[in-house]
Amino acid sequence: MKYAPLLLAAMIPALANAVPLPETMAPDFETSAVLPDQDKPEGRIVDNFKLSSLLGKNRVLLLSYPKNCTFICPTELIAIKNKLDQFQELGYEVLVLSTDEASMAKDKEASHQAWRLKPDKAGEGSKDTPIGIGNADFIMLSDPQGKILKQYGIQNEDGLAFRATFYIGIEGKVRISDVQSNSIGRDVDEILRKAAAVKFVEENEGLVTPEGWQPGDTGMKPDHQGVRKQLKNKQP
Repeated sequence: MKYAPLLLAAMIPALANAVPLPETMAPDFETSAVLPDQDKPEGRIVDNFKLSSLLGKNRVLLLSYPKNCTFICPTELIAIKNKLDQFQELGYEVLVLSTDEASMAKDKEASHQAWRLKPDKAGEGSKDTPIGIGNADFIMLSDPQGKILKQYGIQNEDGLAFRATFYIGIEGKVRISDVQSNSIGRDVDEILRKAAAVKFVEENEGLVTPEGWQPGDTGMKPDHQGVRKQLKNKQP
């Protein structure tokens, strides 16, 4: 046991940077953000946005991505923007997070505000210019120092965010934690399905969502008879 203190000391940094597990409270944070504004396509800057300001009123979908004005990232965020009303119908506030600056005053080319002003259509702009995301109605979080990335255990060796998705319940508990390689893009329909599943189990105590569950399906009772009924219904 003489090595126990050394082992514990070695584990502390890893534990401090661990990805929040399901059924634990989502770490709160305060950071600068760009909020949508009907009168300002670039959005409105808020310097002290807090996750906790949403909890108790909304579910939260927190998506991290590596960098503005890159390649996979706009394909994901434009798809999220195009289906944002479906997330809102499920009671979600959507937050997107990267290490980019929020304000054009700090970065005229690749800040959140600047990216929002770039065209989001493939046929607009020259072939060598970044695709933008347009005037999106989600909230864009700025984390230049990587503080939130470290809180959530999603900072890669380059100091950028992994491509992570956290589904946070209405009372602030993490329900799903998904983290993947930055070379693999997310499927927004699958994100929607999981978001709906979180809502379902929060609103239907005593039921779970079995394999293949889709929005509109009934849930399953978590007992042996429930399993038998589910398998019978799935038989071809």
